[in-house]
Amino acid sequence: MNNDFAIEAVKHLIQTQKLPDFLFVYLPDLDQKLHKKGPADSDGVKKLDQQLDSLLKSFGSPEKALQEAIIIIVGDSGMTPILPAEQKPVIDLPSLFGGEQVLRPGEPVSKETEIILAVNETMAYVYSLKADRSLRDYANELKKDPRIDLIAWKEKEWVYAIQGSTAKQIKFKAKGNLIDSYKQTWTVEQDREVLDLKVNDSAHSLDYDQYPDVLKRLSAALDSHPGEFLVVTAKPGYELADRSSPTHKGGGGHGSIRKMESLVPLIIGGTDQKPDYLRIVDLKGYLLNLLTKKTHNDK
Repeated sequence: MNNDFAIEAVKHLIQTQKLPDFLFVYLPDLDQKLHKKGPADSDGVKKLDQQLDSLLKSFGSPEKALQEAIIIIVGDSGMTPILPAEQKPVIDLPSLFGGEQVLRPGEPVSKETEIILAVNETMAYVYSLKADRSLRDYANELKKDPRIDLIAWKEKEWVYAIQGSTAKQIKFKAKGNLIDSYKQTWTVEQDREVLDLKVNDSAHSLDYDQYPDVLKRLSAALDSHPGEFLVVTAKPGYELADRSSPTHKGGGGHGSIRKMESLVPLIIGGTDQKPDYLRIVDLKGYLLNLLTKKTHNDK
Protein backbone atom coordinates (compact mmCIF):
# COMPACT_ATOMS: atom_id res chain seq x y z
CA MET A 1 0.00 0.00 0.00
CA ASN A 2 1.41 3.39 -1.02
CA ASN A 3 0.22 6.76 -2.28
CA ASP A 4 0.52 5.89 -5.97
CA PHE A 5 -1.66 2.79 -5.59
CA ALA A 6 -4.29 4.61 -3.50
CA ILE A 7 -4.49 7.63 -5.82
CA GLU A 8 -4.75 5.47 -8.95
CA ALA A 9 -7.52 3.37 -7.35
CA VAL A 10 -9.55 6.49 -6.59
CA LYS A 11 -8.96 7.93 -10.07
CA HIS A 12 -10.29 4.69 -11.56
CA LEU A 13 -13.48 4.99 -9.49
CA ILE A 14 -13.89 8.61 -10.59
CA GLN A 15 -13.30 7.94 -14.26
CA THR A 16 -15.67 4.95 -14.29
CA GLN A 17 -18.29 6.88 -12.27
CA LYS A 18 -18.26 4.29 -9.49
CA LEU A 19 -17.52 6.48 -6.50
CA PRO A 20 -19.41 5.24 -3.41
CA ASP A 21 -21.35 7.55 -1.08
CA PHE A 22 -18.36 7.58 1.28
CA LEU A 23 -14.75 6.77 0.44
CA PHE A 24 -11.84 6.77 2.92
CA VAL A 25 -8.39 6.97 1.32
CA TYR A 26 -5.19 6.46 3.32
CA LEU A 27 -1.97 8.00 1.99
CA PRO A 28 0.98 6.61 4.02
CA ASP A 29 4.06 7.85 2.16
CA LEU A 30 4.48 11.17 3.99
CA ASP A 31 4.42 9.47 7.40
CA GLN A 32 7.21 7.12 6.37
CA LYS A 33 9.35 9.90 4.91
CA LEU A 34 9.01 12.20 7.91
CA HIS A 35 9.83 9.36 10.32
CA LYS A 36 13.09 8.93 8.44
CA LYS A 37 14.06 12.54 7.70
CA GLY A 38 12.13 14.54 10.28
CA PRO A 39 9.27 17.04 9.96
CA ALA A 40 11.45 19.76 8.40
CA ASP A 41 11.72 17.75 5.16
CA SER A 42 9.29 19.19 2.59
CA ASP A 43 9.91 16.88 -0.38
CA GLY A 44 7.17 14.49 0.68
CA VAL A 45 4.69 17.33 1.13
CA LYS A 46 5.40 18.63 -2.37
CA LYS A 47 4.94 15.18 -3.90
CA LEU A 48 1.68 14.66 -1.99
CA ASP A 49 0.43 18.02 -3.27
CA GLN A 50 1.12 16.90 -6.84
CA GLN A 51 -0.69 13.60 -6.27
CA LEU A 52 -3.75 15.35 -4.83
CA ASP A 53 -3.74 17.74 -7.81
CA SER A 54 -3.80 14.80 -10.22
CA LEU A 55 -6.72 13.29 -8.30
CA LEU A 56 -8.75 16.51 -8.52
CA LYS A 57 -8.01 16.85 -12.24
CA SER A 58 -9.38 13.35 -12.85
CA PHE A 59 -12.85 14.91 -12.37
CA GLY A 60 -12.01 17.22 -15.27
CA SER A 61 -10.70 20.10 -13.19
CA PRO A 62 -10.28 20.98 -9.49
CA GLU A 63 -13.32 23.25 -9.77
CA LYS A 64 -15.47 20.45 -11.18
CA ALA A 65 -14.24 18.12 -8.44
CA LEU A 66 -15.68 20.40 -5.77
CA GLN A 67 -18.97 20.59 -7.65
CA GLU A 68 -19.32 16.81 -7.80
CA ALA A 69 -17.90 15.73 -4.44
CA ILE A 70 -17.12 16.87 -0.93
CA ILE A 71 -13.40 16.40 -0.43
CA ILE A 72 -11.81 16.41 3.03
CA ILE A 73 -8.05 16.22 3.55
CA VAL A 74 -6.90 15.62 7.12
CA GLY A 75 -3.68 14.55 8.82
CA ASP A 76 -3.85 11.76 11.39
CA SER A 77 -1.19 13.28 13.67
CA GLY A 78 1.59 15.81 13.83
CA MET A 79 5.30 15.00 13.96
CA THR A 80 8.12 16.18 16.21
CA PRO A 81 11.88 16.02 15.49
CA ILE A 82 13.77 13.25 17.29
CA LEU A 83 17.28 14.15 18.42
CA PRO A 84 20.30 12.49 16.75
CA ALA A 85 21.77 9.31 18.21
CA GLU A 86 24.66 11.06 20.02
CA GLN A 87 22.15 12.95 22.18
CA LYS A 88 20.59 9.72 23.48
CA PRO A 89 16.99 10.32 22.35
CA VAL A 90 15.73 6.78 23.01
CA ILE A 91 14.26 6.10 26.47
CA ASP A 92 14.70 2.40 27.21
CA LEU A 93 11.57 1.81 29.30
CA PRO A 94 12.46 -1.66 30.69
CA SER A 95 15.68 -0.27 32.17
CA LEU A 96 13.74 2.33 34.18
CA PHE A 97 12.02 -0.37 36.23
CA GLY A 98 15.14 -1.83 37.81
CA GLY A 99 14.54 -5.37 39.03
CA GLU A 100 10.88 -5.56 37.98
CA GLN A 101 9.92 -8.42 35.67
CA VAL A 102 9.01 -6.68 32.41
CA LEU A 103 7.46 -8.94 29.78
CA ARG A 104 9.77 -9.48 26.81
CA PRO A 105 8.24 -9.22 23.32
CA GLY A 106 7.08 -12.64 22.13
CA GLU A 107 7.10 -14.26 25.57
CA PRO A 108 3.94 -15.53 27.29
CA VAL A 109 2.69 -13.84 30.44
CA SER A 110 3.61 -15.83 33.57
CA LYS A 111 3.04 -15.57 37.31
CA GLU A 112 6.36 -13.73 37.55
CA THR A 113 5.39 -11.03 35.04
CA GLU A 114 4.98 -7.68 36.79
CA ILE A 115 4.87 -5.14 33.95
CA ILE A 116 3.71 -5.18 30.32
CA LEU A 117 4.64 -2.37 27.93
CA ALA A 118 2.71 -1.16 24.89
CA VAL A 119 4.93 1.43 23.22
CA ASN A 120 3.97 3.83 20.44
CA GLU A 121 7.00 6.02 19.80
CA THR A 122 6.59 9.09 22.04
CA MET A 123 3.83 7.51 24.14
CA ALA A 124 3.36 4.22 25.99
CA TYR A 125 0.91 2.31 28.13
CA VAL A 126 2.55 0.67 31.15
CA TYR A 127 0.42 -2.15 32.62
CA SER A 128 0.86 -3.32 36.20
CA LEU A 129 0.00 -6.96 37.00
CA LYS A 130 1.00 -6.91 40.66
CA ALA A 131 -1.53 -5.90 43.29
CA ASP A 132 1.16 -5.07 45.86
CA ARG A 133 2.63 -2.26 43.72
CA SER A 134 0.58 0.88 43.12
CA LEU A 135 0.57 2.83 39.88
CA ARG A 136 1.95 5.77 41.83
CA ASP A 137 4.97 3.63 42.80
CA TYR A 138 5.75 3.02 39.15
CA ALA A 139 5.10 6.67 38.27
CA ASN A 140 7.64 7.73 40.91
CA GLU A 141 10.23 5.46 39.29
CA LEU A 142 9.58 6.82 35.81
CA LYS A 143 9.63 10.50 36.77
CA LYS A 144 13.30 10.26 37.73
CA ASP A 145 14.26 10.23 34.05
CA PRO A 146 14.40 13.90 32.90
CA ARG A 147 13.40 12.86 29.36
CA ILE A 148 9.95 11.78 30.55
CA ASP A 149 7.29 14.45 30.02
CA LEU A 150 4.10 13.20 31.70
CA ILE A 151 2.91 10.15 33.63
CA ALA A 152 -0.85 9.80 34.16
CA TRP A 153 -3.12 7.23 35.78
CA LYS A 154 -6.59 6.92 37.27
CA GLU A 155 -7.71 6.34 40.86
CA LYS A 156 -11.50 5.99 41.13
CA GLU A 157 -12.98 9.04 39.38
CA TRP A 158 -9.77 11.12 39.57
CA VAL A 159 -7.05 11.31 36.94
CA TYR A 160 -3.56 12.10 38.28
CA ALA A 161 -0.64 13.41 36.22
CA ILE A 162 2.91 14.22 37.26
CA GLN A 163 5.80 15.81 35.40
CA GLY A 164 8.98 13.95 34.69
CA SER A 165 11.98 15.12 36.77
CA THR A 166 9.77 17.20 39.11
CA ALA A 167 7.42 16.61 42.01
CA LYS A 168 4.65 18.67 40.41
CA GLN A 169 1.26 16.95 40.29
CA ILE A 170 -2.24 17.74 39.08
CA LYS A 171 -5.47 15.83 39.53
CA PHE A 172 -8.77 16.33 37.77
CA LYS A 173 -12.12 14.72 37.05
CA ALA A 174 -15.05 15.28 34.71
CA LYS A 175 -17.83 17.63 35.77
CA GLY A 176 -17.21 20.71 37.88
CA ASN A 177 -17.26 24.48 37.82
CA LEU A 178 -14.61 24.98 35.10
CA ILE A 179 -15.71 24.89 31.46
CA ASP A 180 -13.37 24.59 28.48
CA SER A 181 -13.75 25.75 24.88
CA TYR A 182 -15.43 22.45 23.95
CA LYS A 183 -18.21 22.98 26.55
CA GLN A 184 -16.77 20.23 28.76
CA THR A 185 -16.78 20.83 32.51
CA TRP A 186 -14.03 19.84 34.94
CA THR A 187 -12.85 19.87 38.53
CA VAL A 188 -9.12 20.63 38.68
CA GLU A 189 -6.91 20.57 41.77
CA GLN A 190 -3.21 21.05 42.58
CA ASP A 191 -0.62 22.31 40.06
CA ARG A 192 -2.27 23.46 36.80
CA GLU A 193 1.16 24.10 35.29
CA VAL A 194 1.69 20.35 34.86
CA LEU A 195 -0.77 20.31 31.94
CA ASP A 196 -0.23 23.96 30.97
CA LEU A 197 -3.83 24.89 31.76
CA LYS A 198 -4.85 28.54 31.51
CA VAL A 199 -7.56 28.99 34.15
CA ASN A 200 -9.71 32.06 34.75
CA ASP A 201 -11.23 31.37 38.15
CA SER A 202 -13.56 34.35 38.12
CA ALA A 203 -15.01 33.34 34.73
CA HIS A 204 -14.89 29.61 35.61
CA SER A 205 -13.13 28.92 32.31
CA LEU A 206 -10.02 27.07 31.21
CA ASP A 207 -8.02 27.02 27.99
CA TYR A 208 -5.32 24.69 26.65
CA ASP A 209 -1.96 25.52 25.12
CA GLN A 210 0.85 22.96 24.93
CA TYR A 211 -1.54 20.03 25.46
CA PRO A 212 -4.72 20.54 23.35
CA ASP A 213 -7.92 19.17 24.94
CA VAL A 214 -5.65 17.31 27.36
CA LEU A 215 -8.20 16.68 30.11
CA LYS A 216 -10.59 14.86 27.78
CA ARG A 217 -7.83 13.05 25.91
CA LEU A 218 -6.14 11.71 29.03
CA SER A 219 -9.50 10.76 30.55
CA ALA A 220 -10.51 8.98 27.34
CA ALA A 221 -7.21 7.09 27.14
CA LEU A 222 -7.49 5.93 30.75
CA ASP A 223 -11.12 4.89 30.23
CA SER A 224 -10.53 3.25 26.85
CA HIS A 225 -10.04 -0.29 28.18
CA PRO A 226 -9.90 -2.18 31.48
CA GLY A 227 -6.73 -2.70 33.49
CA GLU A 228 -4.30 -1.03 35.85
CA PHE A 229 -2.03 1.10 33.69
CA LEU A 230 -0.13 4.34 33.25
CA VAL A 231 -0.04 6.66 30.26
CA VAL A 232 3.56 7.83 29.72
CA THR A 233 4.80 10.44 27.23
CA ALA A 234 8.27 11.63 26.26
CA LYS A 235 9.52 15.21 26.11
CA PRO A 236 10.04 16.74 22.63
CA GLY A 237 13.11 15.26 20.96
CA TYR A 238 12.84 11.89 22.70
CA GLU A 239 10.97 8.65 22.11
CA LEU A 240 10.11 5.62 24.21
CA ALA A 241 11.21 2.08 23.39
CA ASP A 242 10.82 -1.51 24.47
CA ARG A 243 13.45 -4.10 23.57
CA SER A 244 12.28 -4.48 19.95
CA SER A 245 10.71 -1.07 19.26
CA PRO A 246 11.59 0.78 16.04
CA THR A 247 13.39 4.05 16.71
CA HIS A 248 13.81 7.21 14.66
CA LYS A 249 17.07 8.86 15.77
CA GLY A 250 17.56 12.08 13.81
CA GLY A 251 14.14 11.65 12.18
CA GLY A 252 10.63 12.26 13.42
CA GLY A 253 8.19 10.70 15.87
CA HIS A 254 4.69 11.10 17.27
CA GLY A 255 2.23 9.65 19.74
CA SER A 256 2.30 12.12 22.63
CA ILE A 257 -0.31 14.76 23.49
CA ARG A 258 1.74 17.92 22.92
CA LYS A 259 0.35 20.25 20.27
CA MET A 260 3.19 19.68 17.79
CA GLU A 261 2.08 16.04 17.57
CA SER A 262 -1.64 16.74 18.00
CA LEU A 263 -2.54 19.57 15.63
CA VAL A 264 -3.08 18.53 12.01
CA PRO A 265 -4.12 20.09 8.70
CA LEU A 266 -7.84 20.00 7.86
CA ILE A 267 -8.97 21.10 4.39
CA ILE A 268 -12.66 20.87 3.43
CA GLY A 269 -14.01 21.64 -0.04
CA GLY A 270 -17.35 21.22 -1.75
CA THR A 271 -19.56 22.17 1.20
CA ASP A 272 -20.21 25.14 3.47
CA GLN A 273 -20.87 22.91 6.49
CA LYS A 274 -18.22 22.85 9.23
CA PRO A 275 -17.50 20.53 12.17
CA ASP A 276 -18.78 21.70 15.55
CA TYR A 277 -15.18 21.77 16.84
CA LEU A 278 -11.81 21.34 15.19
CA ARG A 279 -10.95 17.98 16.73
CA ILE A 280 -10.52 14.62 15.00
CA VAL A 281 -13.05 13.12 17.43
CA ASP A 282 -15.70 15.51 16.07
CA LEU A 283 -15.24 14.37 12.47
CA LYS A 284 -17.44 11.28 12.95
CA GLY A 285 -20.56 13.33 13.66
CA TYR A 286 -19.60 15.80 10.95
CA LEU A 287 -19.26 13.06 8.32
CA LEU A 288 -22.58 11.50 9.34
CA ASN A 289 -24.25 14.90 8.94
CA LEU A 290 -22.75 15.30 5.48
CA LEU A 291 -24.10 11.90 4.47
CA THR A 292 -27.62 12.62 5.70
CA LYS A 293 -28.13 16.33 5.02
CA LYS A 294 -28.09 18.44 1.87
CA THR A 295 -25.17 20.80 1.27
CA HIS A 296 -25.14 24.07 -0.65
CA ASN A 297 -24.51 21.97 -3.78
CA ASP A 298 -27.71 19.96 -3.09
CA LYS A 299 -25.60 16.80 -2.71
